[in-house]
Amino acid sequence: MDRRLKIAITAAVIVILVAAFFIYDTSQKQSAPSNGTITVRDSLGRNVTFNHTLTRIVSIDPSATATLYALGAYHDLVGGNQFDCYPPNETIPDVGNSYGINQEEIVNLSPQVVLLYGATMPSYGTQLLNLGIPVLVDNPNSIAQIEEETTMLGTLTGTLKNASLINQWMNESLLAINQSVSSLSSQPEYTAFYYLYAGGWTAGNGTFIGQIMQYAHLKNIANASGYYEMSSGLIAEDNPQVILLDQYVNYSAVTTPPYNETSAFLNDRVVSVVNDSFIDDPDFRIIYGIAWILDSVYPTFVSLPAFPIHLEYPPTYGL
Repeated sequence: MDRRLKIAITAAVIVILVAAFFIYDTSQKQSAPSNGTITVRDSLGRNVTFNHTLTRIVSIDPSATATLYALGAYHDLVGGNQFDCYPPNETIPDVGNSYGINQEEIVNLSPQVVLLYGATMPSYGTQLLNLGIPVLVDNPNSIAQIEEETTMLGTLTGTLKNASLINQWMNESLLAINQSVSSLSSQPEYTAFYYLYAGGWTAGNGTFIGQIMQYAHLKNIANASGYYEMSSGLIAEDNPQVILLDQYVNYSAVTTPPYNETSAFLNDRVVSVVNDSFIDDPDFRIIYGIAWILDSVYPTFVSLPAFPIHLEYPPTYGL
C-alpha cells in the first residue's frame, strides 16, 4: 500500500475512534451578546456589525466553506463556489469563483453576508456592497491569521466554542510537528522546489506555500517574492533535493532537463501532491498538509492529536 495512503487512513481512523467524545451539539449554539449585536473585523481591517448570529451565508471562499463545515455551521450556508472541495458532495448552489459571480442568484438567496477572499474584493465585492449586501473579506496569510478567521466565523455563527477547540488543536498539532522536526536534528533540511504550474511556475517568499514548506523543514530555492516562473538555469544551479509537484502538474514535467538532472529526481525525491487544497487553501486542514509533506520527504511519522469535532467527512478526506 502506498505510504501516503497509509498516512491518510491512519489519521482518518484516529479521528473516527475518538469522535464520540467531541460531538458538536447544535442545541448549544451561542446567541448574540446581550446588546443584540455582533461585530467582527475582516482581513481588510473593516469592522462589520450584525444584529444577530447569521443563518444565511454565501461563501465565495473555499477555505471559509471548509471552516464553516468544521465549526458545525455548514447548515448556515445558502450558497458556495465552484472551487469548494470540502466537504465533498456539496448540495448548496455554486454562485461564483475567483473569476466572477452570479450576482442575480446571490441577490435571490437573500444572504446576510457574502464571504470573499482578498483578490475578489476589488472586482465584485464593491458591487455587492452597492446592493446593500454585507461583505467580509477573508485572506489569511499565516497560521495565526487562520486562527483569527476561524474565530471570526465562529463568532458570526454562534460556534465560538468549536472555534476555540479548533484553534487549540492547531496549536497542539504544531507542537507535534515541531517535535518531529526536532527528531530530525541529524538531518539537514532539504532544499526544495514547488512546481506549481507548467513552465516552472513556483511559490516564493511571502507566499502561503512558502510558509508551509518552512514548517515542513524544507528550504525553498525560490527566493524571489510571490508567484513567478523560475528559469531553468536557476533551477539547475540551485539543484533542489526535493521537488513537490502540484496535483495538476504531471510527473512527465520533471523527466526533461533541468529537472531530471537534479538531486531530487536522481534520488527519487519527487513528491506528487495528491490534494493541493491541503497545501495552499488557508484553513485548519493546512496542518494535515504540513504533516503529509514531512512524512513524504523525511523518515518520520507525525502523530497529530485527534481533531476535536466529529464530522461526517473527516478533515483528512481527500489526502
